[in-house]
Amino acid sequence: MAELWTNLLPILAVMFISPARTLAVILLLHTPKKTVTAFAYVVGMIGAMMIQGVALGFLMSVVGLTVERRGGDLMTVVSILFVVTGIILLVGASKFIFRDDDDKAPPAWFAKIETMSPGQALKLGFGWLMVSPKQWVLVLTAVAVIFAAYLPPATSIVNFFIFTLLVQTVFFIIIALQIVMPDQSQKILDALFVWLKKHLITLAIAIFGFFGLFFLIKGFVGLAG
Repeated sequence: MAELWTNLLPILAVMFISPARTLAVILLLHTPKKTVTAFAYVVGMIGAMMIQGVALGFLMSVVGLTVERRGGDLMTVVSILFVVTGIILLVGASKFIFRDDDDKAPPAWFAKIETMSPGQALKLGFGWLMVSPKQWVLVLTAVAVIFAAYLPPATSIVNFFIFTLLVQTVFFIIIALQIVMPDQSQKILDALFVWLKKHLITLAIAIFGFFGLFFLIKGFVGLAG
């Protein structure tokens, strides 16, 4: 189990460090229902990840990659997925680097977040992850790593659910901060929002670039071994 989570850790890291989605959580805490709306957004993301995980796990089972006698094939797939993930992240970093200045601001629809209802926030969180190719590849890689541990199906699902919750760690902390200390947290979160907005592109390039190289090297080392 320790080896499983060691392999999941870099995937977890790149998934929960999300400046853009963090900005969205902070904005949702300015809506009339604040914590309810922000929590609905996080629940939407959890729901999307669980659907993605179960669907991809089912597909892997159908093609037989979860059968223990095909362990070599599965480990090859995991290594290939690391390479693919690395390439996708590096391409994402390059897109941010070569964007025009006019395209480097947060998307215009961010301005609408502060007027969202909990239902709309739920749809936003769910839809954001469901339409992201990078998200699907990362979830597929996580599912493959979990299946490579050859745990019972129920245990695999529990581990993926824990993984899904851990991905949302930053968002849970932000919402908890608003609940526990609503007055003081507003200043802290507003300052964090300004900083993230100012450094959004730089952070995206750094995160995508670092983890892109990490996954690329990890994948090639796995294929070579």
